[in-house]
Amino acid sequence: MNLATKLTLARVVAIPFFMFAFFYRAPGASLEGDWGKAAAAIIFILAAITDYYDGYLARRYKQVTTFGRFMDPIADKLLVSTALIAMVEYREITHTAAWVAIIIIAREFAVTGLRLICAERGQVIEASGAGKLKTTTQLTAIITALCFLSIRVFLLTYAHHDWLAQLMQFYAATIQVLMIIAAVTTVYSGYDYFKTNWHFLD
Repeated sequence: MNLATKLTLARVVAIPFFMFAFFYRAPGASLEGDWGKAAAAIIFILAAITDYYDGYLARRYKQVTTFGRFMDPIADKLLVSTALIAMVEYREITHTAAWVAIIIIAREFAVTGLRLICAERGQVIEASGAGKLKTTTQLTAIITALCFLSIRVFLLTYAHHDWLAQLMQFYAATIQVLMIIAAVTTVYSGYDYFKTNWHFLD
């Protein structure tokens, strides 16, 4: 197993650690956030970074494998879907609407099904430009929401300052916009994958 593949699998391994940290509540911690949320944000960011480096290393050292090309997008889907489901639990804070999570996860299942059908016919669907854009917008939206969740308690403590209250409102609005952008690019990339590979379904 080469280093690129190990980094891909590391994203999958990170998922249970992310979930544990996200839902962990230290004794006396408020519902709005605690150190567990900050740890979850760090775990997610580190996992997201591996998404760049596994592809880079595979190309740089010519370690591209069929398993890696297939598993890389699967690892992305698992990581993103897990984070979205977790954040919907705190949707009033993370501003992650259930419909956004449903759209993104449904698209991921549909494209995964397409990949499996193509794999049975000896074809491996590689990540497209639209797919990479989708991943970037999803990771950006999720990381922004996780960071907001991590520092929310601090912001609430000093929210009596007008500029901090305005910052919280701006941050919340930014998350909502990023989530909508992520949903739109997700739908478009799904359409692009099916349009490009529809002939494999005939």
